Amino acid sequence: MNIVEPNVTILAHTAIAPLSEWDATLDFHGMEVQPTATDTETLMEFAGRQCYKSFHRPNPETATTQSYLERTLFDQGHWSIAEHASVTLHITGVSRAFLTELTRHRHLSFSVQSQRFVDESDCNVVMPPAIRDNLLHQDDIAAWKTSLEHAIIQYQDTAEILEDDASLPRKQAREAARSVLPNAVETRMVVSGNLRAWKNVIALRTAPGVDAEMVEVMTLVRDQLATIAPTIFKEQA
Repeated sequence: MNIVEPNVTILAHTAIAPLSEWDATLDFHGMEVQPTATDTETLMEFAGRQCYKSFHRPNPETATTQSYLERTLFDQGHWSIAEHASVTLHITGVSRAFLTELTRHRHLSFSVQSQRFVDESDCNVVMPPAIRDNLLHQDDIAAWKTSLEHAIIQYQDTAEILEDDASLPRKQAREAARSVLPNAVETRMVVSGNLRAWKNVIALRTAPGVDAEMVEVMTLVRDQLATIAPTIFKEQA
């Protein structure tokens, strides 16, 4: 049994097509892509300026991509433009308890490792932050590990009996045996969402009083998203 920590990796995100491929019939009024702007930020700015045909940046106060997005998103609350850009993440080192929390956000899309198909006999486990950070005595941590080991052994025994003695198909044996697995078992998932959805989830799931593992993982998510849309996901935003 191996204890793992959360990890978040960007698998894919919205990218701007080469300007040479854009529809030549559109009137861009010479809108230039700023070298400091990311593709996702450029797309959001273009979507917003499309509404008012302000591609030439007539207002000095919003003449940069960053200043335009800060005013449009945060000051004016026009978050619809953030729905045009999306990102797909690979999240690992999280518990089944985390999964049940995150899937409440139905504006995200999920592909999750299956416990019916994948053998969990050698599963990884996730130590809750409260146990990791506050249980100072090794005896307490050892007792926690022992309880998980017993559950995993019971899983192995149950799956073996159902598959070998009861002649059930492998998936049926594992779907029944997984009933004894603890919430601490690691799960891995691919999660996609537009930037407005991610901003909402991060705001809700890093607030005071939220599940500690959720706060930890959503902070990692925010740090990753800040690399492609820093104006939205910078820590102070």
